[in-house]
Amino acid sequence: MAKTTPEKFQSKGGFILASIGAAVGLGNALRFPGLCAKYGGGAFLFIYFIALVVLGLPILNAEIALGRRVKGGAPKCMRSLLKEPRAKKAEHLGWASCINSVFTALIYAGLAGWIIATAVTAVPLCLNAPALSDTEISGFFFNDILSARADGAIDGFSLLVAGCILVAWVLMFFCLKGGAASLSKAAKFTVAIPMALLTALAVRGLLYKNAPEALSALFIPDFSKLSSPELWLTALGQVFFSLSIVVGIMPAYGSYLPEGTNIFKCSLVIAAADFLVSVLASVVLFTTLYGCGLQSEIGASGIITAFAVYPVAITRLFGGYPAINAAVGVLFYSSLAMMAIQSAVSMLEAFLNPFSEQRGKPKKRLAAIVCLCGAPITLIFATTAAPTVVDISDRFINFYNVLILGIAECLIIGTSKQTGELADEINRFTKKPKMPKKAFGVSVKFLCPAVLTGLTLYEIVRLVTAGLGYPLWLQIGFGWGLSLVVFAIPALLTAKITPRNIWRRKKLHP
Repeated sequence: MAKTTPEKFQSKGGFILASIGAAVGLGNALRFPGLCAKYGGGAFLFIYFIALVVLGLPILNAEIALGRRVKGGAPKCMRSLLKEPRAKKAEHLGWASCINSVFTALIYAGLAGWIIATAVTAVPLCLNAPALSDTEISGFFFNDILSARADGAIDGFSLLVAGCILVAWVLMFFCLKGGAASLSKAAKFTVAIPMALLTALAVRGLLYKNAPEALSALFIPDFSKLSSPELWLTALGQVFFSLSIVVGIMPAYGSYLPEGTNIFKCSLVIAAADFLVSVLASVVLFTTLYGCGLQSEIGASGIITAFAVYPVAITRLFGGYPAINAAVGVLFYSSLAMMAIQSAVSMLEAFLNPFSEQRGKPKKRLAAIVCLCGAPITLIFATTAAPTVVDISDRFINFYNVLILGIAECLIIGTSKQTGELADEINRFTKKPKMPKKAFGVSVKFLCPAVLTGLTLYEIVRLVTAGLGYPLWLQIGFGWGLSLVVFAIPALLTAKITPRNIWRRKKLHP
């Protein structure tokens, strides 16, 4: 079996950039601002910030420290925490996190295709906007490009979107093929450019006359919302999704971390960047939509915001200057595409890292195989069923599965006798400030699993009372079925079952 060369980030800065690229994604740019609008602006920000410090930071540090100490991805890290026979079950959990990330990458690749297609059509849309109504502009992508159907039926296919999805996969492969070096280099563009553009759009938004009203709606807390359990659970849960923890990414990145790196300080930078980008994106959304008179259109759905609300705002951004609006539209959606691609790359890296190590195969070759297999699968996002598929699969893969994986990971770390050792690993090259050992233990052992369990129970009650609103066959095909696959594949991986092994067994035992 060929030996794979251990990968390393070339510097602490490379690790931080790559980790920020993994954490900062469409959830920060689109979903977070919508949740702020839905749950009382400053009230949501306040609860989210507390949860980020109390819940998110300890798990983020734990995963990075595990990766550096064990020098491996999530499966190896989880296995190292327990003794046999529980160790094998812990390894299954690590693989489930990695497989879940692969499915998430497929969703992000499809969304990247949508975003690139929107960037391509931004110019003609902006130039023709004076002759179109807000309703026509808002429905342009879903109605004119995708011809989407709410019932999930497939009776059409967009060649434009399909081509853009394939472009996204090509870009993803080039980001993956060079390993840690490529990840940090790509992050220089996929982090810096979107942040620069968001800053420019925020400045433009602040020039609107009613910008103070928009900022007031965003930052002044509506304390009456604090009595809502849904606000607390949503804000607490968003921390886990936003930081890209419990999905196998941070252990993989931690394994590339150079010795001597101050993990705690790095994690503070990552968490701070994640929060600041979320706030910056919220400023852009609120000021832009208030300035364009579209504040009533702000909703919690990032998909609706990106492809139905923002196009209307962008075509109005500079009034009677459609060429400038078109340029802003292209730049804005190009930046969103960078975020989506970087997130997808990070998710695939979470799987490729441990799989390459287990099989002793070159990661570049595995990356090519994954991209070649994933590209045709994601072409379903170019069909009329795409919005329905995205909604169902994203809910199960990025919400329900993450809740289950988060609870299980916290229980494994919390019940392990190595919790104190993990805190020591976090602080190994740290002088000040340090991760408090007692606070770390309380958060990982009690607070995190309690919050995730509460969110899970709340969602179960909501499911029983309200349902998903989709036919059962769609839920099984793109929801329950995918979730089962995520937790079934790890058994095959740990047993090292491959088509070649199956063929050999058939020859030996016909």
